[in-house]
Amino acid sequence: MIMEKETEYRDKLADIIKYSALGYDRFLTIADSGNVSSRYRDGILITASGVSLKEVTEDGVLYVGMNGEVLSNPGGLKPSKETQMHLAIYRQRPDVQGVYHVHPAYATTYAVKGKEIPFLTSTAKRKIVAAPLVPYAPPGSEELGRYVSDALSREDRSIHSLLLKDHGIVTFGESLEQSFFLAELLEM
Repeated sequence: MIMEKETEYRDKLADIIKYSALGYDRFLTIADSGNVSSRYRDGILITASGVSLKEVTEDGVLYVGMNGEVLSNPGGLKPSKETQMHLAIYRQRPDVQGVYHVHPAYATTYAVKGKEIPFLTSTAKRKIVAAPLVPYAPPGSEELGRYVSDALSREDRSIHSLLLKDHGIVTFGESLEQSFFLAELLEM
């Protein structure tokens, strides 16, 4: 169970709310698409399904175990339909502390065209390295979770971004802040 007064929990919750709103404000996603998570204890804190990143509150963040079981649900909402994709990343990458999944216009255009994004700036080459294209699978499907897991099991540990065919991007890193910055940089 969550100790709601615990500093780590409060900090991670505040980051999810902050970076969810920032992503919406910076047009990394629209409407109620996109989802954000952070590793916490033996599971993850993840945004709820059907809630705009612009409007994430404490009640819109659930605690989910690594097996997908909802452990705490203050708002009585469903976890993001992309929970399995987030969990696949955390399982493959113990170094990952935050996952950021959004649908920015330019990066998503590359994903729809089935092309990897060319990294032209020195910053992108240094910080992103690459963003491999993951084959299409329906959003929220177990198949998508498997494709993401497969991509990470084959790839270099320096990979922190993936393009999801016909879908969007997912970034992940040592913190939710780093994941957000990678999403911004990938879109730029």
